[in-house]
Amino acid sequence: MLGFYTRDFRAGNVEAAVDYLTLICLNANLPGEMGKSQAALCHEALRELVLETREFAQLLGDIRSDGTRLKGAVERRLKLLALSDTDEFLKLITIQAASVADDAGRTTDAVLLYHLAEDYDNVITIINRALSEAIAIDIGAEQLRLQPLKPRATAQQEQNQQQQRPDGSSLSLTSVDDPVVLARNMISLYNASALYFQKIRPMNREACGLLLRMSEAKAKVAAGQWSEAIDVSSNSRCVNQSETFANHITRRLSLSTYSPSRLMHRFLLSAPPQQLSMLFRPPYRGT
Repeated sequence: MLGFYTRDFRAGNVEAAVDYLTLICLNANLPGEMGKSQAALCHEALRELVLETREFAQLLGDIRSDGTRLKGAVERRLKLLALSDTDEFLKLITIQAASVADDAGRTTDAVLLYHLAEDYDNVITIINRALSEAIAIDIGAEQLRLQPLKPRATAQQEQNQQQQRPDGSSLSLTSVDDPVVLARNMISLYNASALYFQKIRPMNREACGLLLRMSEAKAKVAAGQWSEAIDVSSNSRCVNQSETFANHITRRLSLSTYSPSRLMHRFLLSAPPQQLSMLFRPPYRGT
């Protein structure tokens, strides 16, 4: 009955819904299986609330821009939930929510939740996938935008919190819609602490760094900064192999501050021969 009662307001006031659902655990001390079933019912109701409302930051926790973790509504009430292992329950519910968010393509939600579950390698895996999708979009087309994380507090509450913290550190680190900004935020956080850094596979870290440099090169090509784009590609050895990139380079050489021959020479020196084979096939050959 408590579950049905909270359906009318759980979307608008999730903290109140948590309070009501927590009351189910008042009967957890009943003898025998009755007490255990009441506790299990409460735990299942909380899991459903998290997955249904998507108020992950408010219910499960958040991270400030300085990397500090904030407890969510469920974690603040763990002592009332008759749990034998509070950490295991919180991690289980967080990973379940993260998996659902990832399957639904909600990148920022999945990144936050896997971070809260301390699965930092999966965070970078998801970020790498988002970066790859963003890079694959043609230059000049509408760029990929992520669905931002739902805010942890109302606008008035956020304003009050920022007045208490002049550095504005209450802002969620994952409340962005640009995959490049999200990647830089999380990489900066992880690089600052060995606790995070050691739990991420070197292959994932290197791939993320390479994808960020490719994103930077693509942005410079889109802005017409041809020589800077080639410098980034040369330094990272990550010349973009797409025909769009090659087409832009060959069509816009004359607009560079360098002479066309000098700029093309730098371009050719920046990548292994097999990466440049498309430039020697029609329609680029002889350009």
